[in-house]
Amino acid sequence: MRRRQQDHDNPQTKLRPRKHKHLLGEEDASPIIPHDRRRPRRLSIALAAAIVGVVLIVVFYSLTPQRPSISPQEDSSLRGTPSNVVEKHRRVIAVGDIHGDKDALVRALQLANVVDQNDGIAWTGNSDIVVQIGDLLNGAEPRDEETLSYIAEIERRAREAGGGVVVTVGDHDLRNAPALWRRIHSAENNENNNVPSFPSWIGAAHVVDRTLFVHGSLSKTVLDGAGGSLEAMIRDAREWLSGGQKKPDWIGRGNGPIWSRLYSDKASDEQPRCDDLDSLLNYLSVDRMVVGHTVRREGISSICDGRAWRIDVGLSRTETRAGKIGASEVLELREGGSIVTVLSTDTKLKSWER
Repeated sequence: MRRRQQDHDNPQTKLRPRKHKHLLGEEDASPIIPHDRRRPRRLSIALAAAIVGVVLIVVFYSLTPQRPSISPQEDSSLRGTPSNVVEKHRRVIAVGDIHGDKDALVRALQLANVVDQNDGIAWTGNSDIVVQIGDLLNGAEPRDEETLSYIAEIERRAREAGGGVVVTVGDHDLRNAPALWRRIHSAENNENNNVPSFPSWIGAAHVVDRTLFVHGSLSKTVLDGAGGSLEAMIRDAREWLSGGQKKPDWIGRGNGPIWSRLYSDKASDEQPRCDDLDSLLNYLSVDRMVVGHTVRREGISSICDGRAWRIDVGLSRTETRAGKIGASEVLELREGGSIVTVLSTDTKLKSWER
């Protein structure tokens, strides 16, 4: 499916220079003061006004909380901060729910040609970005640790090569991801007890190449209820996942971005809320939303003229409801998302071999 990237340039308004008229021949009603006596007084007044202005500016900025700056070299979309910057030279690969099945994840990445075809540990995607849509883990199962360790290693290798890997938080991830992350790194750093904080590449949402990625679905109503800032929602979720005491109200709600099936269930096929979707996407200045959470038996599909994509196809062997059991399917976005392709294979995954 092809979608053209529309320009949103606004017409620039040219302002004409204002002509100042000088009135000549008018008598000055004020008392005549020698020129050399008026200049020092005017200079003193101007100097005092300038000093007062500087003091007010300093006081204002000292009392206003400042956000940490992000260097131009950092891709904010890979650090949990929404970014609408489009990089046409790279691909974005979206992978559906994994549920702790490392073999299924490896096969999906191999299908997209971002890891080697042998053991899948070498990054070959150059500047490509992989977005795993959530439910990376299945919830407190032994195989979850192997899956999380694997994707963390791939994320490191991709970042070093100029690419990236991000994961949106799914409902199954909430049960285990923070504790499992600490346990993995505590074992690795048991000598100095230096456990890294919960990674920012795992977040409640990500925006890459004008595409919003969330595990469930996000509505404008929920976004407005959370303060109208997607960046704030991502930050609040990350602070809680990192061990903060305040859990955002929307995380556990059925209509929130982690649990909602607004654009992924059967009802969205019969009565898609495309107008509400357009309102959200236009507000966020993005072109589409990609979701998981609900297994699509027919494979990856879209609604609302390609503005919402559903990519959970039951890759894991635990998801026996999928129509293409054991097959692999991922979504590929090229040219800044203007070209969207479904990559698929009918070859059974090794994880389905009994």
